[in-house]
Amino acid sequence: MMARYRTKPIVIEAVKITRTITIETAEGSMVGHPGDYLITDKNGEQYPCSAEKFVKTYERVKDGSDVTAFLKRSLRKLKRKSKEIFVKT
Repeated sequence: MMARYRTKPIVIEAVKITRTITIETAEGSMVGHPGDYLITDKNGEQYPCSAEKFVKTYERVKDGSDVTAFLKRSLRKLKRKSKEIFVKT
């Protein structure tokens, strides 16, 4: 039986590009278009990635900032609801 392998998980940072950009990389000039993503890898190197490839390749890492945002939204909602309750009575 042959051994099985999978790619190692790699964490990157990325932002959605809003205008056309040209990035100089080790492979030469690369162009990113609106809707694509600008990726920064673990070595700090940046390169554009098409939105289609990005969605197929990467998934969002859940970290503390996601929990913080959820708690802030929940507390704002609770505050609004409590104001509605106490104003009505």
